[in-house]
Amino acid sequence: MSRISVLVKPDGVKRIFDLEALKLLQQLGDLKMWDGETNPEDFSASSRAILTSWNSPKVALSFLETSPELRFISHAAGSIKPYVDIELLKKGVRVSNASNILGRNVAITTLGLILTSVKRVWQWNKYLREGNTWRDNQELVKLTDELGGKTVGVIAASQVGRNLIGFLKILTTKILVYDPYIDEEKIKQLGGQKVDNLLELASRCDIIALCAPLTQETRGMLNEKFFQGMKDGAIFVNTARGAVLDQDALIEELKKGRLFACLDVTEPEPPSPDSPLRKLENVLLTPHIAGCVNSGLKEVGRFAVQEIARFIKNEPLVNEIKWQVLDILG
Repeated sequence: MSRISVLVKPDGVKRIFDLEALKLLQQLGDLKMWDGETNPEDFSASSRAILTSWNSPKVALSFLETSPELRFISHAAGSIKPYVDIELLKKGVRVSNASNILGRNVAITTLGLILTSVKRVWQWNKYLREGNTWRDNQELVKLTDELGGKTVGVIAASQVGRNLIGFLKILTTKILVYDPYIDEEKIKQLGGQKVDNLLELASRCDIIALCAPLTQETRGMLNEKFFQGMKDGAIFVNTARGAVLDQDALIEELKKGRLFACLDVTEPEPPSPDSPLRKLENVLLTPHIAGCVNSGLKEVGRFAVQEIARFIKNEPLVNEIKWQVLDILG
């Protein structure tokens, strides 16, 4: 029977794995559950598969010394870079993560923020709570609109971006996509139109959703020129990472009152108590909840266990990660 080591702290196991997932794990092999304190390498000795998640210790190349039969790591989370040594992948250890599950859920939240922002739900709620009568704010009436008449820009056809494009194309045909790694034909198949320049995207779109992972290349990618180039009244949604943009540059444009932003992520997190993002009326700020929470975490856990089941049964993995693409993944 294959040894399967769950390298997740006990509190993480409770948050991420339901009884159904744990029962399946027990059926798949000789299961070992980490106590969160034992040396991870010693604990994982003789493993054929390892299950990791957020806050797991990194599975280093040296794990092969105590687990020479290690062939698979299922990561019940998104980014694998902090948790799996790339040299393991180069040695033939296969790796899967739950970015497909996370991507779909983040995209759903992003779509929700877009729809409610186009209808100016946040501003109308504030307006009515202040004791105003009804729809008698003509300036706000002019801003309130339908998604079908808007041009939406999606930055990066990542797991989040692809899911978002899939949702959006049901509602609008005006979807522009910036992603230098994907060709025009592929973006067309997804349902968008490729744009090669970020400044062009900024100038043409009424709504822009940032879906790019944080990498060395994308850090600070959206700069002062980008935000200055956005249309008056445009909506900017970030459910990716705060460091992908120059936050000070965004704040300067927001202070002018000409943009509206929905920010689920910031840099740093949380923003300082005196950050303008906490005070500006044209900012909707949420505490990094676009990804999976509660029942969504259990879905991530079930998927990660199902990937182990597919590996044990020698079936194709659904979301295998190849080391050659790690540079463009978050």
